[in-house]
Amino acid sequence: MAPSKLIQRFSRRSEQDSASRRPSVFSSRLGFAFALVAAFTAILAGVITFLVWDYQFNDYVRSSLQSIADTTAVSAGQAYDVYGGWNLSAFTVIPQVGARADIGVQILDMRQNVVYDEAVLRQHEQSMTGQGVGGDPLTDGQADVDELAAPDRPNGTITTSNVVSGSGQVVGTVRVWAYGTGGLLSSRDVAMRTSSMVALGLSACLAILIATLAGVTYSRRLVRPINRITDAAAALRDGESSARTGLTGTDEISQLGETFDNMADAIDADRKLERRMTSDVAHELKTPLMGIQATVEAIEDGIFPADSTHLSTISHETQRLTRLTNGILELSRLEAGSLLFQMKRIPADQPARAALDIHGQLIESSGLRLLSEFKTGYYIMGDADRLQQAIGNLLSNAARYTPEGGTIMIRGDYEKKTRSYRISVIDSGIGIKPDDLEKLFTRFWRADEARDRATGGIGIGLPITKEIIDRHKGTIDVTSEVGKGTSFSFALPTVK
Repeated sequence: MAPSKLIQRFSRRSEQDSASRRPSVFSSRLGFAFALVAAFTAILAGVITFLVWDYQFNDYVRSSLQSIADTTAVSAGQAYDVYGGWNLSAFTVIPQVGARADIGVQILDMRQNVVYDEAVLRQHEQSMTGQGVGGDPLTDGQADVDELAAPDRPNGTITTSNVVSGSGQVVGTVRVWAYGTGGLLSSRDVAMRTSSMVALGLSACLAILIATLAGVTYSRRLVRPINRITDAAAALRDGESSARTGLTGTDEISQLGETFDNMADAIDADRKLERRMTSDVAHELKTPLMGIQATVEAIEDGIFPADSTHLSTISHETQRLTRLTNGILELSRLEAGSLLFQMKRIPADQPARAALDIHGQLIESSGLRLLSEFKTGYYIMGDADRLQQAIGNLLSNAARYTPEGGTIMIRGDYEKKTRSYRISVIDSGIGIKPDDLEKLFTRFWRADEARDRATGGIGIGLPITKEIIDRHKGTIDVTSEVGKGTSFSFALPTVK
């Protein structure tokens, strides 16, 4: 089955599995969070609006009360002048603005005694009218005024205004207060305030409902790709190596899905490489062991004599087995960082020259031309033996894949820009396919298994070389063109 069909089938199955699940905890939490934020916002808006309304209405009440107090003070001053003081005649001409509900009006004399209480006067007039008599509350008995006015005492918002006579003398104080806002607000004012509060409450409820629905809807859309990633991870855990999310896009979750798929591809490739590596190692171990076993059994059965020729075969196979096990052990130690390096200040070209002394004669005896060119006077911090081993691996690799009559060039250059010394091994060999370049430093990897086994390669040399360069804080690169040759180069930081 094609990979695309596998992805489509898995994607459909993931969506079905996700749909059959119980409601997502994440969706519920996100929906609740949206609702909570909306509720908090609505409550905050309501509190602020209420405070603003309350302040505005209180200010409106204060302004109205002050206007009443000022108007009453003017009328009281005129009545005081006309009737020569505070008496019933003066009080009867003062407009009774407090006749409206929830408003109290009093006049205090210079000693701050209440000489006029509109509510008391109104009750007194009603009482006198019912009895058919009249009188002055100031002369007929102050106690009667107190008794009648007992329920009406100032509270809440109180405003005052001085009563000034015609001669400019302050003769009293008008005191006005409201028991509530009803008496000062019109029915339209009250209706507007009530409707505003109701509308605000309805808006808050609607906002909470919409936020909750939006949160649940959005969270479900958000959770759907997450569920696909979870399903893919579970499938991989259960051994379904073809499981992928199939997510694409520019948002963070889609990129997470793509990264997950790339990781799954890399894991799958590693598993295949691991299986191939196990097969290669088993083959490499099996071949010399079978040769040794066959030769020993033949000697034991008397088929072969125990002479130097057959003992040499056993020795050769034993050495091959030793090289393989030593290579695997060395690579494992390098990767684990347990192999100690003797880092010293050495000439940058020294390891390359030492490797040439060891491998040069063998390369030239294979019918290859060996060239070298080094810039001197530069130093590096390194383990000379390990670097010599790395360069020797590159030289051996170049010699193995360069036909007779070809050329191998080793060169050392100083790179001023990066302040590093670069050693390059360039051959005119068969080259490497572009698709195989990124796999060169993978252990036990072979581009051509039959060819490598014939030439003795086991796919460990280049990984060891890379580990050595990495331990020296260097970088290694490779460029190649099929049929024209390959160039391996690594750069190491220089020191003074």
